[in-house]
Amino acid sequence: MMRKIFMLVALVLTALSASIVSADGNSNVVYTWTVNDLGQGVWGGGPLFDNGTAGGNFPLSFFDGQVIAHFIPVSWYEVVPGESVNVCFEVREIKGSAGLPPEFCIADVFGPLPVTGPGQPLIISPHPDPEIPHPLLVRVTPAN
Repeated sequence: MMRKIFMLVALVLTALSASIVSADGNSNVVYTWTVNDLGQGVWGGGPLFDNGTAGGNFPLSFFDGQVIAHFIPVSWYEVVPGESVNVCFEVREIKGSAGLPPEFCIADVFGPLPVTGPGQPLIISPHPDPEIPHPLLVRVTPAN
């Protein structure tokens, strides 16, 4: 059992590092973002590069696992430099369908994400989807 858990963690770390390295060899990380939830399954994160591209990913499970979607960040920009950002995602429904748009920007749903730094999560609650009653914890942290 422990070996399976270790292999899963190693696979996830390898996938994340591959997405960071392959995003653009000439770009520097300006911010990192993370999102998680204590509910059915939201977790993820990645880098925000100085050329406006974004890396990482986060999967989302809702309706008791009837719908599973994968959100892949594709771009970002500062709304207020040093204070807030907007991250845009491509959406792929992997299991089931909830009629999610093929892409969206986080500010269109929740407003811009404040740059909070480490240890200061933004709690987005109540969530607009009643099937996801738990608050989402989102961090945007400056790099370096």
